[in-house]
Amino acid sequence: MDRKVFAWLESNLGKVTLFTAHARWRTGWDAEVSRDGELISLYIRGPRGDNYTSPINMAQEAAIHRAYLANDIPVPKVIGLIEDPEALVLERISGIINTGAIADAGSRKKIREEFVEIMAAIHRLPPEAFAEVGLDVPQGADAVSRNLYAASEAIFDGLIGRPWPLMRFTAGWLRRNVPQDRTRAAFINPDAGQFLFEGEKVTGLIDFEMSSFGDPAAELAGMRLRDTSEPLGDLSALYDHYEKVSGDRISKQVIEYHTAGFCGVNGFMLWPLAFTSTQEQDYMAYLNFAVATARWSYTAMAAHIGLQLIEPREPVVREMGFNQVGSHLVRQIGKLPAPDDQTAYSRDSAAALALYQQRWLTYGADVLDADLDDTAALIGQRPTDQDDMMEKMEAFVLKVGPEYDADLIQYFHNWLRRQDFLLTGCGIASGFVGLDLQIVPER
Repeated sequence: MDRKVFAWLESNLGKVTLFTAHARWRTGWDAEVSRDGELISLYIRGPRGDNYTSPINMAQEAAIHRAYLANDIPVPKVIGLIEDPEALVLERISGIINTGAIADAGSRKKIREEFVEIMAAIHRLPPEAFAEVGLDVPQGADAVSRNLYAASEAIFDGLIGRPWPLMRFTAGWLRRNVPQDRTRAAFINPDAGQFLFEGEKVTGLIDFEMSSFGDPAAELAGMRLRDTSEPLGDLSALYDHYEKVSGDRISKQVIEYHTAGFCGVNGFMLWPLAFTSTQEQDYMAYLNFAVATARWSYTAMAAHIGLQLIEPREPVVREMGFNQVGSHLVRQIGKLPAPDDQTAYSRDSAAALALYQQRWLTYGADVLDADLDDTAALIGQRPTDQDDMMEKMEAFVLKVGPEYDADLIQYFHNWLRRQDFLLTGCGIASGFVGLDLQIVPER
């Protein structure tokens, strides 16, 4: 993949003077190209893998960049589009991420509010500004709220290939709880809060693979997810600022609905990778993302209906086989040489896989028994094993109505908390273990 991208740059742009692959869960490259005596700095945004289907493709992402630039929204300029591997070549703009690193409180507030103001400006743009992107504009409350969610569910349906009641319930709950007063469709990016800044100025928005036409409130809800890794401060104050500059009043209920929705999108995209992951993908990173976002989705559902969740007991040691195999494997992997950042990343990813296996050998028997007990208490019969549990629970979820919402939200919360526990310390994304979203007060 590196050679193909390098060759494309040389053939289409000029002599490559710098080329560095990112050591992270998603492919990407930094590059510099010399052309006509000018040095051009680039960022190449790579694919997630052939087994991953995004709601929009790279060509549409490129069209979004062009639409933003045409309307004075700061984003990187598109330099080109690589077909194999599918990758977006962007100019490298100045700035850094994560306003949480800014020492001065006044500067943090100013930059965060500027981002919100840019967001509101995008929401005021007419749909015609994004005609090149090729997305339909939804009409009516159901379509406006569920536009991205329904598209992501359809992708999930085509990929999962097995019973997965967790996401079946998520999809049903989102259909049943659409906010009926939200009918205006704007161009939005629910994976919100991603931008670069320099000094006290936003230099550009980035990453538009989850963009769609939909309820602007979904973008405010999405900021809660970004806040877990790149702190955004008092989100309620930023919501107030958005309301001030946009005139759009957004309730806590609506925020919780769209939190459940965008977290659900992550689940629709990521859970199939638990069964079809490629060797190039960071399995533990994606599994951490899938569990964390699903857990936050159910926390938001609970908040939406006023349910006080009860925490399940923590799993206890019940060893299966020789669990020391895992700890020895972790140590052996840790001794492997790592001459560069990419090799170190691969080594650490392998160690995370080994640790996860060890934790399953140590706690897995108790985790499975607790899951089966919860299932028996809910449906009146105890499944024989995990596969039987998934099959029976999916049938139950698809059969019952909203009268079981509270019970099912609690049930899946318990399941997710146990999965979360098993992920403790497993990889670069394990910082999400036990982490909850910022609480949204009544609005």
